[in-house]
Amino acid sequence: MSTLSSPFSLGRNEPRGTTNWANLDYYMIVCMIVLIGFGLVSIWSAGGGGSITMTHPVFRQIVYTIVGIPILVGMTLLDYRYVKTFSWVFYAASLGLLASLMVAGTTIGGSTRWLLFGPITIQPSEIAKLAVIISLAVFIADRRHEMDRFVNYVLSAVIVAIPAALVYLQPDLGTTGVFAFIWLMMMLIARTRLLYIIGTILLAIPAALISWMFLMQDYMRDRLMISFNPELDRLGAGYNIIQAQISIGSGGLLGHGLTGGTQSQMDLLRVRTTDFIFAHAMGMFGFIGAIALFVVIGLLLWRIMRVAHETQDPFAQLLAAGITAMIFFQAFVNIGMNVGIMPVTGIPLPFVSLGGSSLWTTLAAIGLLQSVRIHHQRLAFQRDWSGR
Repeated sequence: MSTLSSPFSLGRNEPRGTTNWANLDYYMIVCMIVLIGFGLVSIWSAGGGGSITMTHPVFRQIVYTIVGIPILVGMTLLDYRYVKTFSWVFYAASLGLLASLMVAGTTIGGSTRWLLFGPITIQPSEIAKLAVIISLAVFIADRRHEMDRFVNYVLSAVIVAIPAALVYLQPDLGTTGVFAFIWLMMMLIARTRLLYIIGTILLAIPAALISWMFLMQDYMRDRLMISFNPELDRLGAGYNIIQAQISIGSGGLLGHGLTGGTQSQMDLLRVRTTDFIFAHAMGMFGFIGAIALFVVIGLLLWRIMRVAHETQDPFAQLLAAGITAMIFFQAFVNIGMNVGIMPVTGIPLPFVSLGGSSLWTTLAAIGLLQSVRIHHQRLAFQRDWSGR
């Protein structure tokens, strides 16, 4: 059973926690600030540079960042154990938002992924990522000595499959893949039976073939094929992939400066503030800029994984593992589709791509990790998941 039955029981049933601000991870914050700054400069350049007006894309990202700061601070100040207590409420709310897209969603580019609340646009799938991580972490932590049971393995998959199916119907194959990767990484941390995971992977092969033949629409299959061979439709769906690769290659060692490469200056590279912002940024900063970006992302992931290593709370360990998986997979796929080794999806580059929902969700995730570091219980959790 959960070690925390109610948020109001901290003084009665649980040892009272302490707040140790000395444990705040400033390296994680610095990496986050650098990535956000990198994104703001790239978006400003991709939007044509010049003065920052209310119609400039970077103005929107600045507003998103300002709104996101209280989210980061609030999640840091909030004891993460309260989030654990209300995890299933958060999970149910995220499912409600995903389901509401079927009746009230806004369709852009053939996908219905957004809800409009006046001037605010929300992408529920971004919120659902964090909700799934939290709920799955609670589920596994509560059953950590029983995760070798097949029923718990199946139930963990169901927790992820429900929101993943709703996202797939939007359709959004990329984010569906994010859910699958989060589940796989957290199950490895849970130390479930390797036989279950191997069996799932083997079953995924015929399932993928069936999906390809009967479930995927023609344009989905075409997009996947063109992603790996853009020459199949060089003036259509493959056009931007080709331009992205030219932009990356032409950046050379040091790039072309703040104006970006010729593909951006001549408006040949499209959606360069979101999906293909990496290609535009490499046209600006070149190979050296790419290495610097990889280093900062790597440092951020390392600091997140340190949270899992240092905490003795199984829920916090799983939370850190899920957030690591989310950020890593999104960065890998976004960069991969820019260089032509991954299919083109709508997955953002964390902290860099233009978008409020993605930025707010990732800031909330970082805030939760900071909360784990500064809120300590005097309760000694069992680190050995084998039960010994």
